[in-house]
Amino acid sequence: MRLPPGREDGWRAGGSQGPTLSTEGTLVKHRVLVRLAAFVAAASVSLAACGGGGGGGHVGPPTNPTPTPTPTNSQSLSIPVSSTASEPTTLGPLAAGYSGTITMPPTSVTTTLSATFTTQQPNGTPTVQSVHRRAQNIGVSGIDPLVYLAFTPSTTLSFTASPAFSLTIPASVAQSEPYLYIAFYDPTTPSAGWNTILGPGTLSGTTVSFASVSGDTQQVLAGKTYVLLLYGLSSSPQPSPSPTDNPQAFICPTDDQSANAVAVASSTRPVRRALHGRQPALGASPNVLEVTYDAATLSRNAAAVAQRESAAGVRLMRSLTFSHTGRVTRVVGVPAGQSVAAAAALLRAEPGVLSVAQSGVRRRAATVSQPYWPRDPYFDGFTAAQTGSTSTYEQLPYAETASIPGQWDMHAVGLEHAFGYSQPGNGSGITNANALGLSAVKIAIIDTGEDPTHPELSSKLVYQHCFITNAAGTSQSSSSFETDPMGHGTDVAGIAAADMNNSLGYLGDGGNVSLMGYRVFPTPNDNCTSDTTTDPQCGAEPADIASAITDAVDNGANVISMSLGGGVCGTPQNGDGGDDDEAEGQAVENAIAANVVVVAAAGNGYGPPVETPACDTGVIAAGATALDDGQLNGTGHTGGSSSSPIEYVTDYTDYGPSGTDSFGSASSWGIVAPGGDASDDNDADDLHWIANIWTSTPFDENFAGYCGPDYPGSSGATDCQVEIEGTSMATPHIAGAAALILSVNSSYQSTAKMKQLLCSTADNLNDPNQGCGRLNVYRAMATALSDPNLP
Repeated sequence: MRLPPGREDGWRAGGSQGPTLSTEGTLVKHRVLVRLAAFVAAASVSLAACGGGGGGGHVGPPTNPTPTPTPTNSQSLSIPVSSTASEPTTLGPLAAGYSGTITMPPTSVTTTLSATFTTQQPNGTPTVQSVHRRAQNIGVSGIDPLVYLAFTPSTTLSFTASPAFSLTIPASVAQSEPYLYIAFYDPTTPSAGWNTILGPGTLSGTTVSFASVSGDTQQVLAGKTYVLLLYGLSSSPQPSPSPTDNPQAFICPTDDQSANAVAVASSTRPVRRALHGRQPALGASPNVLEVTYDAATLSRNAAAVAQRESAAGVRLMRSLTFSHTGRVTRVVGVPAGQSVAAAAALLRAEPGVLSVAQSGVRRRAATVSQPYWPRDPYFDGFTAAQTGSTSTYEQLPYAETASIPGQWDMHAVGLEHAFGYSQPGNGSGITNANALGLSAVKIAIIDTGEDPTHPELSSKLVYQHCFITNAAGTSQSSSSFETDPMGHGTDVAGIAAADMNNSLGYLGDGGNVSLMGYRVFPTPNDNCTSDTTTDPQCGAEPADIASAITDAVDNGANVISMSLGGGVCGTPQNGDGGDDDEAEGQAVENAIAANVVVVAAAGNGYGPPVETPACDTGVIAAGATALDDGQLNGTGHTGGSSSSPIEYVTDYTDYGPSGTDSFGSASSWGIVAPGGDASDDNDADDLHWIANIWTSTPFDENFAGYCGPDYPGSSGATDCQVEIEGTSMATPHIAGAAALILSVNSSYQSTAKMKQLLCSTADNLNDPNQGCGRLNVYRAMATALSDPNLP
């Protein structure tokens, strides 16, 4: 499945997952593009602790009895690790009443770890109340940090599973806080904060147990101090329904109001959402096969193919015709109990078959003409009378400050000057009314859905469709409605093309261009608030994404925007662009062959590689930038000030390998655009976030944004909104800019031509991970309009 890219570092958890730690009761700022696979580096544990006194082996009192040590609240111990399963190591007892054992998983090196078991928070770790979370994460109140285990490896180690614990806790804790979790802090990605990796534990009396969870191989570095934390909650932070408990979650809505959603919203503002990095894989659908044919051969043998599918016992879910590449991919489901391998072998023998592959892993939902100022308050800026400060209307460069919200992201790329070409007498000598965006140009947003009732989208959505495959991978639901119970897709659509000149809220890079809304994610459950969930209900099937891409191409999309991702590209085969999913790769290849501009999020995994589908051949990959205004940011970038902010590439953004960055060159791995970078979930600096709209029909309060009057909040129409961060946010900036350019010059209607234009006109941030540079819509517009005096 693909999710909007998000950050999460730590051992991958399994089973019912706990929340990321925070004392907020609402969703926090979001770096959504969601990314696949992650599983915290495991290494040497420096838990403090030690065992209690031992018994004797002779009759009668010893001549020189060893006194029983008096428990303290901080103890040192050694923890053996080896290439085979280790024996349990005793922890404690501590004076506070904590004791137990830890069993380390096999590792690449045999050694002994020096550790500290303590009730005192280790130096250098962030407060438990300050952590990053994925876009859809919730803040959880009542968190009680209980006991820590810190470890500093003397040599670099690799683990393929998390440790197992059996811990005795005070009876008062067991009674008042029966929901217990293990969280992890990785010092190599400090801005990722604490992340839940195990839990809830199994509690019996005063003993809580956590089983080891296998996952991707992870590494812990020598000389770095890693910390595990046991924490408690008084009540369960989330129900844990399995996908099979709610089959309705995998059915597309039948109207724009969605029976799957309830209209709830936060009563406070702002609502901020942060994401994390490498998330655990949401898994593939083992019963789904994707069979790609040469279209002409399939046409001649259609009856034989249908007969062979029947003989193989498979059910056709969807046939995707890629008319621009001459291929057809038939997505089929293999009923439970039948051999997938046998079915694949039968289908592979068909004439014209190019490939047969199982469905890939699910995807996570992971800015000189004179400026033009439309009637959109967050874009324009607020007056001194409104803010009670010296800030004035249209105060550039950002029309926003650390304490006054706005759309710094749009001004960073010069959008007001790009719009300026629409006005006579703008100073450039060139006037083109379509520089405000042409409604005939359409951006397809493939995401968690888009709220068609939102006042910023209701007039912009000219087409809607939904494709959702069930959890078993045996059938695909579809409809001409979508809704957005999660919120992510609504936010992305707003950044791309929220309504402009409507005296409400925000606008998007595309101005007056139109939107095609696609939903490919199931209705979430509250498992989806966890960074470490592997619940398939929290991700999108690649085959559904392929269906949406193909439908968008067939219905006239000019640009496709995908703020989702997961998986790694390989060697391109049969025109799949290297995508790890056959159907998705074929759909992307077909879209590019049809001259549709395809943009996708690079991912939020703190470095290379770029995720699929952003890494597919020909796709424009989007990395994220942020502002350093002298206040602590998530990356730790310094040098900026409130009067002279510095834009930089965030540390969470994925990017290409060394040598794939070349300023101004379309051969670079991608291009970067504003995505935000907060220091933690409670960061109050508005310049650290990307502000835009949010769904008005969330699944429940865990997915709600702020719904109320625009800033300063005393009156006005209700406008659901959020502050958020991530490469998910950078992607629609690039997609919207591409649509705006196509509004004035259709000769750039291809991914290759558009990337060449955007790269050749980008700004140089002098960052080694910037791809071809930072998007500059103003300079791209000037070039597209042949302005001889480029900015």
